Amino acid sequence: MRVLPSDKTSAEQIKLIRKYLKLKIMEDNVSFINHKQERDHVYDLMKRTILHGESHSALMLGPRGSGKTTLINSVLNQLSKEVDISSDAIIVKLNGMLHHDDKVALKSITAQMQLENAVGDRVFGTFAENLSFLLSCLQCGADRKCKSMVFLLEEFDMFCHSGRTQSLLYNLFDITHSKQAPMCVLGITNRLDVMELLEKRVKSRFSHRHIFLFPNEDSGELRSPIDNFKQVLLRLLSMPCKKAPESPKRKKGRAGRRSVHIEEPTDVDTDDEYSIPEVVLYKCKTNREEFRNLDPGFVEDWNSHVNSLIEDDTITDAIEKFCYYTGNEQVFRNVLFQLICQLSPTKPYIDATEFSNTIDKTVAPEHRVKLLQSLSILELSLVIAMKHGMEIFDGQPMNFEMVLHRYTKFANTNSSTQTVPRPVILKAFEHLQALEIILPVRNTDSIYNTDNTTSRVQKEYKLFTLAVPVDDISEAVKSFKALPTEISHWYSNSVF
Repeated sequence: MRVLPSDKTSAEQIKLIRKYLKLKIMEDNVSFINHKQERDHVYDLMKRTILHGESHSALMLGPRGSGKTTLINSVLNQLSKEVDISSDAIIVKLNGMLHHDDKVALKSITAQMQLENAVGDRVFGTFAENLSFLLSCLQCGADRKCKSMVFLLEEFDMFCHSGRTQSLLYNLFDITHSKQAPMCVLGITNRLDVMELLEKRVKSRFSHRHIFLFPNEDSGELRSPIDNFKQVLLRLLSMPCKKAPESPKRKKGRAGRRSVHIEEPTDVDTDDEYSIPEVVLYKCKTNREEFRNLDPGFVEDWNSHVNSLIEDDTITDAIEKFCYYTGNEQVFRNVLFQLICQLSPTKPYIDATEFSNTIDKTVAPEHRVKLLQSLSILELSLVIAMKHGMEIFDGQPMNFEMVLHRYTKFANTNSSTQTVPRPVILKAFEHLQALEIILPVRNTDSIYNTDNTTSRVQKEYKLFTLAVPVDDISEAVKSFKALPTEISHWYSNSVF
């Protein structure tokens, strides 16, 4: 690799590359690749709503880190270049973690529509009346036309939790269904069973348009997760560059790559797949002029180094281990961010061994063991009861009543075990579900198992299965210092 002439120059180059890559890894939530069909689908829905005044509703489903929010931001960024979104449409973003309460949601909607002054001290009887008033405030012109609106509902499943009325979803879907105003409602969630959580009246007004986004699938074709993350590594760690126009016949450099130069800030190609979009730099209050002093030779060597990383067997093994535990790209970005932060003049390149060690610390199974050890004695006892029950019934899922029966049987045979009321045990069982230590199972064998019938099943009789390996439970029980001896003995002896 090329050696820089002085430590001062080296420090400056490393500092610039480190800053650029940090912005690229952590702040660039606009650049989106792959999943062209899904992106075109979302782009078409939003464009038809904004330009033609159509109403649509859809759900985007996919695991965490698969790029759902990035896809939305990418589409909005493209539309902002084609139409004047600020004057033609209103983008309202809600998050189920924050706005699951109707009053809080309405307050946020009013603020994002900039209608606080219009509402003032008015008092409305229902959610629908309040929303209708907001829409009427947006109508203008002789034909009383309303601006197009795009509602983006992150964590969509949190708007559907049982025990809460789904007034927000009902009214939004009702507007798209009855075409009261041009509106596109797009729900974003990682739960594939979200339709089972919707009330019947909400389902009747939803278009049932689903857009699936899976990390290792593109246009119906499966890809290797290892190759997928190698491409992510290459895309995130490579610096933007272009061929030097003054020397078209230069010899090929390292790894067969042609000599390239960093683009000048004045004529930088913002469409370069390795460059940061201008909208991201503007958001971060960063000027591209800051990277003017980047040495083209050092950038060339850096990109050659990144290309050599994806061919290293140690890197491949580390990525394979990472894929075994998770497919979340955001977690992988965190790994790369840690490595970039450690760059210095004395260590200008990423070491393969250090890359492997960082992944070991990130996805090691100890975090699941620590999660199990953070449970209360009652919750861990329910996990043990479920583990024994699934072993006895050859891995068949269990409901709360079955787990309660095994736990009660154990508690009755041990006088030292404190008696716990049934509601408290049920609450502990629900907490295990919230932590995703146990996951619900949908039985597709029954011809009567439709969305309506499964939604009517009482929570005590819904089937669940363990979502953590038995080895992790064993490790948690062995190293749990405050665990009573009876429960440790119960874990190793399933007689109870």
